Amino acid sequence: MIGDTANANETAMGVGPLEVQLAVEVDSASVCPLRERDADEIRQSLSRSAVDETCQVVVEGDGDADYERTTVGETCPCSVLADHDCIPEIESVEDGRLLYSVVVPSREELRAVVSDLRGVGASVSLERIRADSADDGSSVDGVALTAKQREVLTLAIEAGYYEQPRNASLSDLAGELGVTPSAVSQRLNAIERKLVRTRARGINSQ
Repeated sequence: MIGDTANANETAMGVGPLEVQLAVEVDSASVCPLRERDADEIRQSLSRSAVDETCQVVVEGDGDADYERTTVGETCPCSVLADHDCIPEIESVEDGRLLYSVVVPSREELRAVVSDLRGVGASVSLERIRADSADDGSSVDGVALTAKQREVLTLAIEAGYYEQPRNASLSDLAGELGVTPSAVSQRLNAIERKLVRTRARGINSQ
């Protein structure tokens, strides 16, 4: 199924980097600090040393932020993704399912990612796949965005957040969206990272 979907999209949109959305349900024995949470706002970093691999996450909700630091286990999907040529980003967690936005260079790499995730006991489903350059109304200047990212970007532009001087603050945007200022900052930063990565690939290909 994954192979068929990838082939169809690449035939229609051209071969190149793909942005996919993967829903990953981790093993119940996993020490993943996110598995038992339902959260839309997550910041995460993964670090490796000679001794172990550590996952650090900040989860926001209801105006509060929780910080957790755990040692990565063999079944942790983040560790599997870190071993591949891809750019993963956690979008949300719901009912034990981690929703990732992942940019991969090819459908072959996507197959390898999915195979390795399933190899550690994770249940994986492909929620969305499109070429990074596709413009189907859910992208901005060829950069694929989630619904929440499109919402905050539209609001930020309309409110004058990117004007000089700024006509709106993070707090102003947060008030309109009903989230925390740090949540708005995280979404805008994620958008900006995607834009920079896309521009960097364009420069490197010239």
